Amino acid sequence: MRALSLSLVLAACGHPAAPRIPPAEKSLQVNKPGEPIELAQAVPAGYVTVVDFWSESCGACTIVGGMLAVQTAKDPGVLIRKVDVGDGFTPVAKQFQVSALPHYNVYDRQRRLRYVLVGNDCLKAPELAKQLAAE
Repeated sequence: MRALSLSLVLAACGHPAAPRIPPAEKSLQVNKPGEPIELAQAVPAGYVTVVDFWSESCGACTIVGGMLAVQTAKDPGVLIRKVDVGDGFTPVAKQFQVSALPHYNVYDRQRRLRYVLVGNDCLKAPELAKQLAAE
């Protein structure tokens, strides 16, 4: 309520309201298995984005991906974009140099790659994403 009141006061005084980031879907599959993607398609500006490279055949991807979704669910500044690498020898896997799964790329609000996490390091993704969102 206080933020709304402040916005109304600023608007009444002739100050422009702070730019709003358009809402985005929290978690989204952005490709068909193995197909390459454009970075802008997967990583919207204004959000911290964890790109989850996964494959249906990777059991660990499902478990760690579920943990990521639960741990970032209440943080509106963090998005998850899922990229299916198929069998691993696909154009998208080559494009992002994914040679092992699970594999996460973590981007900041300016769409800069900040972390590349592979295997057990992917468990750090929720905390790293929250830190970036707080910057």
